[in-house]
Amino acid sequence: MQGVAIITGGTGTIGAAIADLFQRRGATVVVADLDEMPVVEGQTFVRCNVTDPESIAAMFAVAANLGEITSLVVAHGILMETVPGAADPVAVGKVLDVNLKGAALVCDQAAKHLGEGASILLLSSMSAFMGRVGGAYAYQASKAGIEAITRSYAIAYGVRGIRVNCIAPGYMAQPMKGEGSKLRSRQGGSDKVREATPLRRLVTEQELAMSAAFLCSDQAPSITGVVLPVDSGQRAF
Repeated sequence: MQGVAIITGGTGTIGAAIADLFQRRGATVVVADLDEMPVVEGQTFVRCNVTDPESIAAMFAVAANLGEITSLVVAHGILMETVPGAADPVAVGKVLDVNLKGAALVCDQAAKHLGEGASILLLSSMSAFMGRVGGAYAYQASKAGIEAITRSYAIAYGVRGIRVNCIAPGYMAQPMKGEGSKLRSRQGGSDKVREATPLRRLVTEQELAMSAAFLCSDQAPSITGVVLPVDSGQRAF
């Protein structure tokens, strides 16, 4: 991979795996997050609040100083409990602000910095199409919105030769921190959800990173506007 790759949410499990693989394949990696990360040799960390346009602009400025931005991976996201009929409005607003509005704000500013041949990749979730995931409707709605804006940006940016795609992870071997672990427990634990997948296995962050690298590479020159499930076959159900 050539050029500069930005990964928002890059200190998280998935984001860090993507950053590591992109770096090993030759990209200059900029990791953007609110959380500090241990210094990774060859990577540049930028503190970024994805709900703040000025913070996003500063992130792009740092990346542009390192070279041509060729990949943008929008991997940030939070999960908070939002039970239908009993959700905290503050939690609902925060999840939608960070996950959906934050992704849109980042993609909006990308238009100023990405040129022909560049790629944008967003992360959805299999929960975007599953109503039975209890206690997380704001997260589900935000991820369904991610899939919608993937198609919108693919059309808007396609005329400039910029591809926009999305990955929808399934049950992860390592669930999201905090509320993600609680949700996994409510679903019966890792062994239970593993048995609910056709392949009887959970998805690793390294597998998601490989899919991300493919979609952002020159091996996928005509792929744009797609949502790729990486879910051990869960969506087939």
